[in-house]
Amino acid sequence: MHAEPPNAIELDIIRSFGWSIVELEETLYERFLHLSAARSLVPRDTFQSHLREMEAKGFISPVRLHGMKGYKRLLADKDLGKSVYPNVPLDEIRLALGSVKARPALEKARASTRVSEDLFSSSESVGVAIQAALENCMLRETGRISKGAVHEHMKNMCQALSKSEEDLFEYIRDQTPGILIEVGQILRSHGPDFLLLSLRLTEANIRKYSY
Repeated sequence: MHAEPPNAIELDIIRSFGWSIVELEETLYERFLHLSAARSLVPRDTFQSHLREMEAKGFISPVRLHGMKGYKRLLADKDLGKSVYPNVPLDEIRLALGSVKARPALEKARASTRVSEDLFSSSESVGVAIQAALENCMLRETGRISKGAVHEHMKNMCQALSKSEEDLFEYIRDQTPGILIEVGQILRSHGPDFLLLSLRLTEANIRKYSY
C-alpha cells in the first residue's frame, strides 16, 4: 500500500489511462481535459507538475513510446479501493475525444522523429563513405590502414570545419588531399552542418570500436 492515496486530480489522471497500462503524455493530457468541465482549463505545465508528483509518490513511472514521453500506471484498483476504469459510455466518449484531440500533436511528433532518424542514418552513411575514401587513400600511399590515423583525421576535420569551411579545406589539402573532391561534393550538396554531423558520428564510431 502507498503512504497516501491519490487526491482528486491524481485520480482523474489515473482515470485518463482508460483501459491502458501505458499511455503517452499528450494523450493523457487531452483525456484529462475532457474528463470534466473542472479540468478543462488546467494548463499543461500544471498537469506536468502533477505527473512529477505522482511519479515521486510511486503512482506512475515514466516510459518512452516511439521516441515520445509516456507514463506507466502503477496503481491497481485494489490499491485504490475503487475502480478507475471507464464505467459508463460517457466516460468512454470523453476518453475517445481526448485521444482524437491528441492525434495531430502525436502525428507531428512522430514525423519529427522520423526526420531525425532519417537525418541520423544519412549522416552515418556519408561519414562511412568519407572514412572509406580516407582508408583507400592510405592504402594507396602506405599500403596499410591505421585506425588511429583515421580517427585523428576525422577529429581534426571536425575541429577545422567547426571553425570554417576554409579551415577544413586547408587541412584536407595539407593532410588528406586524396579526399578533397569527395568532401567538396558533400559540402556543396548537403551543407556544412550535415557534413559536420557526419564527421562527428564517424569519429565517435571509430573511437568506440577501435580503442
